[in-house]
Amino acid sequence: MNELKIAEKIAEGLRQRPYRLFHSDCLTKSLKFRAECRRREIRAHVMFCVLGLTKAKLPVFGEVAIPYTPHFWGEVKGQRFETSRPLGSHGHLGIIPSKIRPLVTIRLPWT
Repeated sequence: MNELKIAEKIAEGLRQRPYRLFHSDCLTKSLKFRAECRRREIRAHVMFCVLGLTKAKLPVFGEVAIPYTPHFWGEVKGQRFETSRPLGSHGHLGIIPSKIRPLVTIRLPWT
């Protein structure tokens, strides 16, 4: 199995775990993703979205584009692997993490 398929399998396992702020959120799951990839000798990084754009459902205004920060995900060979929630599922304000369009990102230096 190639590295990207293995990474996707790891990410999917993390996505299925319940989301809990400070315990099982996008940062902690991305760090776990990196650790599990490295354990399997896959070079992975954690990416930090300093500023992104996404659509949110706001009362009265409906669905609007808003700036969004912070958000984290794993990366292998330049491919983004969301780990926070199952793909397509909604978070706070109806935000779908996989649809956050990063404008300013930083690869965490220790990853």
